[in-house]
Amino acid sequence: MIWCGIVYNRDMINIIFENDDYMVVEKPSGISVHPSATSDESTLIEGLISKINLKDLDSERPGIVHRLDKNTSGLLIIAKNKISYDYFVKLFKARKIEKHYYALVRGVLRHKKAVIDSPITRDLNYRTRMNVSASIGAKNAVTVYEVVSEYKVSCGTASLLDVNLKTGRTHQIRVHLKAIDHPVVMDNVYGDRKFNEAFSESYGLNRQFLHAYMLKFKDPDGNAKIFRSDLPEDLNDVLVELKKL
Repeated sequence: MIWCGIVYNRDMINIIFENDDYMVVEKPSGISVHPSATSDESTLIEGLISKINLKDLDSERPGIVHRLDKNTSGLLIIAKNKISYDYFVKLFKARKIEKHYYALVRGVLRHKKAVIDSPITRDLNYRTRMNVSASIGAKNAVTVYEVVSEYKVSCGTASLLDVNLKTGRTHQIRVHLKAIDHPVVMDNVYGDRKFNEAFSESYGLNRQFLHAYMLKFKDPDGNAKIFRSDLPEDLNDVLVELKKL
């Protein structure tokens, strides 16, 4: 599904599952999940507000049990009531929701499958950024990745990873992949600026290549659920071009 413009409403939101307790939706790149104090742009939750029972829920972030960065696309769970919200929050804290992402990164990785277990904290100099750190107060963060494909690109090499996010720290995947010197392609905060400029010029991509493609969990009724999301058109087009090289 392609999202155009800056105004979003519930009729445009791709809801791939919905019952009385929760929804699973596909968030496009370029839209924030919930409002912030520094922006008045339209958000995903504003398009879904009519479907949520606001009683006893956070008025600014109703039903939000996890989030995706503005420029990351993919699957999100939205709780529709307080009981469901508490259930999913508890599930996330217990790490009983399996989350997978596709990430295209710079370079070819020496280890084709590995665990990155490095605490993350906020950058003291740039408060909107995060860093891997061993300092007191840094939060435990665990990311598992496996190489899916490797490519020669116009500006070097790149690898497509299947990333299993074990914890949910802010910018975790992007920070961890930067820390091992394989930043996400087109990440304008943690990425390689020169590589990104050349990549964008060659393949026309203008946002980070990161997509939350799978969620696996037991829902409030005890049913095992697996939800998948295809790569959006802009990311899929890049892979099609890379496979030609």
